[in-house]
Amino acid sequence: MQRNDVLTKAPITLTLEKASVGNKVLRNTYLLLSMTLLFSALTAGVAMATNAAPLHWLITLGGYFGLLFVVTRLRNSVWGLAAVFALTGFLGYTLGPILNLYLSLPNGSQVVMTALGGTGVIFLALSGYVVVSRKDFSFMGGFLMVG
Repeated sequence: MQRNDVLTKAPITLTLEKASVGNKVLRNTYLLLSMTLLFSALTAGVAMATNAAPLHWLITLGGYFGLLFVVTRLRNSVWGLAAVFALTGFLGYTLGPILNLYLSLPNGSQVVMTALGGTGVIFLALSGYVVVSRKDFSFMGGFLMVG
C-alpha cells in the first residue's frame, strides 16, 4: 500500500531566516554537548585520580535510570539543565574505574586513546559533512533512536 502524502510532499525551502534559526539551534546544541562531555570527562578524571572503586551494579543502574527519569521530568524547566549535568557527571564518575582498569593493562593507554581519538574524529567528520553538504538527515531520526 502506497501513501500518496509521502510521495507528493512539497520540497522544503530554506529561507535565510530559517537558516539562521537552524544555525543558532545547532550551535546551542553543540555547545551544550561539549559542556556536558567536558563535565563528564572531568568527573571521570576525578574518579581516576582518586582511584575510586567501582559502584555496585544496582547502584549504577539505579543512578542511571533515576537521573534519566529526573532529566525527562525536568526537561522544560531550568532545573533540567542541572539534571543533565548530574547525569553526565554520574556517567563520568562510573566511567573512571573502568578507564583505570583498561589503563592498567599492557598497551591500555593506547587502547583508550585510540577509542577516544577515533570517536572524536568520526564525530567531527560526520558533523562537518552534514554542515558542508546541507543535506536534510532528519529521515534518519527513527533509525538513530532505535539503533
